[in-house]
Amino acid sequence: MAASPHDPRPQPTGPAASSGDAFHSSGQSPGRTRTLHLLGPGQVGRAFLQQLGELPVRVVAISDARATVFDREGLPLDAIVAHKAAGGSLLSWPRAEAIPTALAVRIVGADVVVDATPTDAAGTAAALQRAHAALQNGAFLALCGKNAFAEAAPEWLLGAPRGRVGVHAVLGGAGQPLLRELDELREHARAVVAVGNVTTTVLVDAIERGASLAEGIAEAQARGLLEADPTLDLDGSDAATKLRCVWGAVFGAPGHTAPSAEAIARDDIRALDVELVRARARAGKTTRLVARGSRAGHDLRVRFEELPLGSPLAAPPDRVVYGYELPAGLRLHTGLALGHTLTAAALRADVAAAIGAEVRS
Repeated sequence: MAASPHDPRPQPTGPAASSGDAFHSSGQSPGRTRTLHLLGPGQVGRAFLQQLGELPVRVVAISDARATVFDREGLPLDAIVAHKAAGGSLLSWPRAEAIPTALAVRIVGADVVVDATPTDAAGTAAALQRAHAALQNGAFLALCGKNAFAEAAPEWLLGAPRGRVGVHAVLGGAGQPLLRELDELREHARAVVAVGNVTTTVLVDAIERGASLAEGIAEAQARGLLEADPTLDLDGSDAATKLRCVWGAVFGAPGHTAPSAEAIARDDIRALDVELVRARARAGKTTRLVARGSRAGHDLRVRFEELPLGSPLAAPPDRVVYGYELPAGLRLHTGLALGHTLTAAALRADVAAAIGAEVRS
C-alpha cells in the first residue's frame, strides 16, 4: 500500500493561516478532485459515503478497526458499503491490509481524512494518533467523535493545523459557527453553556409525558441517538466531554487541555427525581441537562436544571444548543445533526466547506 512519490500531497501550514483557510492556502487547487480516506465505515461512515453526491472527492482508502482497503484510482463504494452493512470486516476484502490505522493514514496521504468513528473514552489515545497522522500529512480532518477534540482543541484550532479541522459533527451541527466566530468568542466570552446531549432531552421529554426512564431509553435507541456505550449519555459523561470541547476551544491554550472529565461535577439521569420532572412540567416549566463553565475553568459542571419553557436553553428533543456569554448577552448556536444520517451530513458539510465545493447538498 505504499504511496507513489508522484501522489500530490498537501503541505502542512503554519499558524499564519489564522483566517480558517489553511487548507486552501496550502497550494491546493480549488477545482481539482481531492483524495479522501474514511476511518470508520460504521453506520455514520456508510451514511457519509452514500451522501457524497457531487462532491469533487475520490475515496481512495477506507479503514476499520482491523484493516485498510486502498486503491489510488478509487474504491467500489457501493460494494464496500453493502459488505460492511452485512457485517463483513474489511479484513476479508480483497487486498486488504491489517496495519494500524494511524500508519495507514500516513501511508495513504489523502487530502481529506474523515474520522467517522464514535466517541470512545478508552480509545482517546488511538483517536489522537489518527488525527495527528492526518494533520502532520497536511490533510484536512473532519471529526465525528468528541474524545480527541476534547483533548486537543486549543492545539488544533489555534496552532499549525488551524483551518484544517472540522468539528461540525462533533457539536451536533453547531461546530461551523463556533469556528467562524472563534476569535471574537475567545476575546470576549465570559462563560460557555450548553445543552449538548440530546439523549437526556429525549428522556426528559418522555418522562414529562408519563413514560418510564426505560421507555425513554428505548425511544432514544430507536432514533439512533445513544452513544455506542449508552452509559456515556446516562451518567453525564457525553455532556461533560462536549463541555470540555467548547471550553477548550474558547478558553484553552495550546499545551493546556480543559479540566479533566473526572474533575467536572455531573448528574446521572438514573438518579433524577422523575416526579419532580413531571411536577415542573405541570407548572409550565421543563428540565434540561445543562453544562456550564466560566473562563476561569474551576467551575465546570453538568447539572439538571429547571428552566422556563421560553428559555433559549430549553432545547426541543431534536437539537442541541451551545451558548456563549458575551457582554452584549448570550449568543446561541443550535444544531440538528443528530442520529447517523444527520451526523454524516455534518461531516459532509465540513468536507464541502474545506474544499470550497459549490454543490447542492
